[in-house]
Amino acid sequence: MVDLSEHLVLGQSVKRGQPVEPAWSAPIPARTCRNGVPQLADAVGDFIGDLLLEHGGIDSQLVVSLPRQAAHWRVVEWASAQHPVDSIDELRDLNPDLRLPFALDDAYVDVQPLPGNRSSSLVVAAARSVVEAWVEVFAIAGGTLQHLLPAQVCLMGALSDELTATPASTLVALLQPLDEQTVLTLWRQGVPEFERLLPGAMPEFLPALQQSLDFYRSNHAPKAPVRLLLAESMPELEGLEQALGLEAELLERDGFGSLVLQGLAGLELAQ
Repeated sequence: MVDLSEHLVLGQSVKRGQPVEPAWSAPIPARTCRNGVPQLADAVGDFIGDLLLEHGGIDSQLVVSLPRQAAHWRVVEWASAQHPVDSIDELRDLNPDLRLPFALDDAYVDVQPLPGNRSSSLVVAAARSVVEAWVEVFAIAGGTLQHLLPAQVCLMGALSDELTATPASTLVALLQPLDEQTVLTLWRQGVPEFERLLPGAMPEFLPALQQSLDFYRSNHAPKAPVRLLLAESMPELEGLEQALGLEAELLERDGFGSLVLQGLAGLELAQ
C-alpha cells in the first residue's frame, strides 16, 4: 500500500488488513509534483519504481491513496432524504454546483454514505487528468495498480470508530502535521464541515488554531465542546492543551505508518 503526499511517499506491506512490516518513506524529488499533481511523470515513476524494487513491492498488487491536494470533498444532502442506490449516477444527473475547480463531467467521483446521517453523503472528486497522470506514473514505476483512492475517503475510514463514538453535540477536531503546515479538519455529527491549513510551527500555529475553532463555533455550533485528535505527536503539546483548555488524544495507528494507510487497509479489506 502506498500513501502519496506532496512531498513524501509512504509505503507498507499489508496482509488481510494488517501491517506485516514497518512502513518505509522517502521524500519525492523537488519540483516533480505540485498541488498533488505529478509534473514530471517519468521522474516520479522511476523514483517510485526504485522504491518498490528496494522494498520488495514491485510485484505486489498496489493500493494507493491520492495526495490530499489532488481531490476535493463536499457533503451533499439528498432531496429523497436517503443515500441513493446509484449515488454517482444520481449526482451526475443532478449536476449540483459543488464549487469544484472542474466540471463533474471531467472528474472521477466517489460518493459514500455518512454514518448516522441517511440524508447526506460524502462526495470526493478528482479531475480525470490528475487521476490519469498518477495512473501513468505507476505504469512507469512498473507496479500493478489495483486501486487508487482519495486520501479523504481513507481518512474517514480510519476515523470511523472515533466519529461514531463521539456524542452528537461534540465537535471532532483533527490536527494533521505536514512538513511546514498543519491541516485542521472539523467534524460535526460525523460530517466533515470545516478544513483549514494552519502554520506548522509555534508561535503562529496556536492563534491560528484558536481563531479557526472560534470562527466555526461562533457561526455553526456555539459553546459546543471539542474533542481534539492528533494524527501525529506534536511539539509543545502541553502548552497547546493548556492554551486551548483541552486534552489532546494521540490516535492509535495499530502499526500503520499513517492514518491514511490505516484507512486504506480497512477499505481494501472490506471490498
